[in-house]
Amino acid sequence: MLKLFLNATDDFLSKSVKTIFEKTEKSFSKNHKEIDLTSELRKLQSNPLGCVLGANSPFEASVKIKIKAILGLFFVIVPLLGFSALAYLVNLESLYPVLFTVVVAYLVASRMDEIIDRYVSGRVVNAY
Repeated sequence: MLKLFLNATDDFLSKSVKTIFEKTEKSFSKNHKEIDLTSELRKLQSNPLGCVLGANSPFEASVKIKIKAILGLFFVIVPLLGFSALAYLVNLESLYPVLFTVVVAYLVASRMDEIIDRYVSGRVVNAY
């Protein structure tokens, strides 16, 4: 069950990271803003969930904010609401939904480094 969850999560996050990076790249090129894609990919790979305030470029900040928004929405808010509804229906303590949500968020965050590495490796190989 856990392996199925992780595989589905990996697929979703891989597609999301690819879409986020490519849409941000198109947006910046459309606005005639110069970006060094290789450098941006390396920065993303070295610290995918790092602080946005310390970002060296607007591109990096934009990508990281969008990734964090997806993680927050799909892997914190949705599970918390779902687990809370389930706990209400089964008459469980209100602490359980929070604990389950923390576990889900931790599992997803722990996979993010590998997902970013795969994306960056594939993107850098395709660029050359």
